[in-house]
Amino acid sequence: MRRIRAFAMFALVLAAVPPAPRARAGPAPMLFRPRVADPREAQNRFRFASFTEDIRYGTDVADSTSVGGVDQDVRGVGFGVTAGHTLRGPTWSHLGRMRGPGRAWQLAAPLAIDASFDRVGADFLNVTDYQFGAGIDVLWNGAGDAIAGIPDFGRPVFTTRTALLHRSSHVSDDYLGRAGFGRNQEGLAEAGALSPRPPVKRAVLSYEVLETAASVEWAPRAGGDATLRAYLGGEWKLGLSGIRPRRFRSPATSFGLELRGAGNRADVGAGPIARAVNRALHTDALASSWLAAIDLRLARPFDFAACDDPAGRDERWTPTLWTDCPYGREGRYAGTWHGMVALSLLDAAARNAARGGGRVGHETLIALEWSRGHSTHGMFLDRRRREHPRWYVAPSLIHHF
Repeated sequence: MRRIRAFAMFALVLAAVPPAPRARAGPAPMLFRPRVADPREAQNRFRFASFTEDIRYGTDVADSTSVGGVDQDVRGVGFGVTAGHTLRGPTWSHLGRMRGPGRAWQLAAPLAIDASFDRVGADFLNVTDYQFGAGIDVLWNGAGDAIAGIPDFGRPVFTTRTALLHRSSHVSDDYLGRAGFGRNQEGLAEAGALSPRPPVKRAVLSYEVLETAASVEWAPRAGGDATLRAYLGGEWKLGLSGIRPRRFRSPATSFGLELRGAGNRADVGAGPIARAVNRALHTDALASSWLAAIDLRLARPFDFAACDDPAGRDERWTPTLWTDCPYGREGRYAGTWHGMVALSLLDAAARNAARGGGRVGHETLIALEWSRGHSTHGMFLDRRRREHPRWYVAPSLIHHF
């Protein structure tokens, strides 16, 4: 209830602020561009990938002599769906007669639901992560203001984001009943293909985090079309509604690079794919360019297998499939990277400065993605995982607006 009241108050404040004057019609400018390679970013995403993973298993609730462990290099196929968006208020440079921070600032509310579905043999695992919160984006330096947004990157554009977010994770019943252990799968046609390993016991994962990120983007070559962006971020866990598991407390940091082929062009233009789509639709609505991006995250993965084991790292037997996780602990800091190459399809009107559009607008990405490190999903944070595009050619789709 406290969280609901807090975010309701934020919505009322956002609604009560009078609209800022604008030089042109249309949506509010986007001051802080989405970090496209960050798997936690609030954007719409669909991906289909092959993966190799080290999967922890637990103890059989029907066998007090069973011992947990790890199955290494398990191969499978997974797909994920993220429904996410950052709600943005009007941009400001003054509040009454008082000047705000930087050249322009904007209230923002990131919201995302991220569902992951993994298939290993006859086993099907599903986990869903929820993230929502509120914060502020600030344009500190560069060719931009509260009305025009960001018209070009001829000189470095420095922006920041600060947000308070709630995160929680929920594992489906398919995960709890996935294995062929005990008597629960006798008589099924696929019983022989099921994993003989029980899953690690389920624990509640829920916490708040203060997230900050600083981004600088510019055209490295004077008058050039391409832009390079670098960002650095950090997050600190807060116990506003309690941190569960209680020992899941260490901060994390991230670093990323993005290279956009036409990030500084006034009129992006249409590449071969955009021209083909425009001809088929008898319009000139789409423009296109390319980008490459990589995100590196450094964090301490939480060892869920140790939730009921005060002495070791493997799961201790208990007669239930759930745990309050009194003894779980974090591992050493480890790096996880996620990279992509993508074709960016853009709304030509939103990216053409001659039509009154800015260079930071909504787009759809057709991307090939790779990752290596630890899973970013809730109760699977302690799993080492490697992903590549299915058949090495199946693309993912990302959209933000």
